[in-house]
Amino acid sequence: MALTKLGIRQFRNLHHVDFEPSEDLNLITGQNASGKTSLLEAIYFLGRARSFRTHRFDRIVENGQQELSVFAQQKLESGQKVSFGVKKAAKTVQIRINEQKITKVAELVKNLPLQLIHPNSHQLLEEGPRYRRQFLDWGVFHVEHHFYPSWHRYQVALKQRNMALRQSSRKELIQIWDKELIEAGMLLHDMRSRYVSELQALLHDYIEPLLGQLDISIQYQPGWAKDLAFEEALLQGIDRDRDKGFTGVGPQRADIVVKVSGVLATERISRGQQKILVTCLLLAQAALYNNKTAKKCILLIDDVAAELDPDNRYKLMQVLQGMEVQMFITAIEQGTLLPMRDFSSTSKMFHVEHGKLTDVV
Repeated sequence: MALTKLGIRQFRNLHHVDFEPSEDLNLITGQNASGKTSLLEAIYFLGRARSFRTHRFDRIVENGQQELSVFAQQKLESGQKVSFGVKKAAKTVQIRINEQKITKVAELVKNLPLQLIHPNSHQLLEEGPRYRRQFLDWGVFHVEHHFYPSWHRYQVALKQRNMALRQSSRKELIQIWDKELIEAGMLLHDMRSRYVSELQALLHDYIEPLLGQLDISIQYQPGWAKDLAFEEALLQGIDRDRDKGFTGVGPQRADIVVKVSGVLATERISRGQQKILVTCLLLAQAALYNNKTAKKCILLIDDVAAELDPDNRYKLMQVLQGMEVQMFITAIEQGTLLPMRDFSSTSKMFHVEHGKLTDVV
C-alpha cells in the first residue's frame, strides 16, 4: 500500500501543500526549520491522529489558525483506492475513511500503518518500559486480529479492579475482576510472546549488514515473575495492591529487554551503535508486518542519516532500498544520503523552503 496523493493544510508552517509522492523512495531536502520534519509529522498525524513531537495542539497548528487538516489517497496492493482525512481543532478531531466518519483511532491506525524512525528513536532502549510496550504493541496490533479486542477487554477489567482497590473494597469484591483480567491478560501475553519470538528470528537480517556479527537477543518480560502464573502473581500481590490502590502486576507492566552478548545493550555498545540497533529493530518490525500481512507499511525516516558516518549511511540506504516499501526520508542535502545515480526511475525528490514544497527534477 502506498500514498499517491497528499494534502496538508495549516500544519505548522505548511499552510497549503499538495503533492503526489512516489510509491517508492521520496527524499525530502531542506535546511533546518524549513518544514521537512513537519511534513513527516503531518503524514504521521494522518495515520495516528496525533503528533510524534508534541501533545499540544497550539504547537502543530499554523500561527493564527483555528484548525488543521491532512488528507490523502492510498493505493492498495489490489489496486483499490482509499481516501483518508483527519481534521483537528483545539478540542475536536474528525477522522474519515472513504468519506465515512470514523470514531476509533484504532481503525485509522489499522488502515494506514506507519513506521517512524527519527533522532529520538533511541528512547526505545534508554527510557522506561512505556516506549518498549508501545513498540511491541504496534507490531502485535497489526499482525494479530484479536489483539485490540483483547487489549480493550483487559483495560476495562483493569480499570474496574483498580477502582475497587482505591475504594478499599473487601478482597472478595476486588477479586470479582480477576477472572476477566486473567483471561484477557493471558491472551495478550500469548500474542506478545509469540510476536517477540518472530521478531527475534527476523532481526539478524538487519543487524548483520548494519552492525556486523553482534549477538542480539530480545527477551520478553510479561509483567509478573516468570516462575509464577499470572493468577498466582495476582493472588500473591493482593495485599500490596490494596495498600497502593492499583494492580501491580500484569500485561500493563510488560517490557522487552534488548541484550548484546547477554548484557544490556545500553551497557555494552556505544550510543551510536544503540541508535543503529534501534533502527534495526524498527526495520525488522516493518518487515515482519510485510511478511505476516502480505501488505507493506510506510516508512517515515527523519534525519537519522545525519548522525551516521558515510559508510553507515551507505549501508542504511542499501538496506532501505532492498525493503521495497514506500519511504519518506528527510535530509539537509540529497548528497547526504546517496548520489543521484542511486535513485531509481520511480523515486522522487522534493525540496522544502519556508513551508513551500517543490519537486526537484
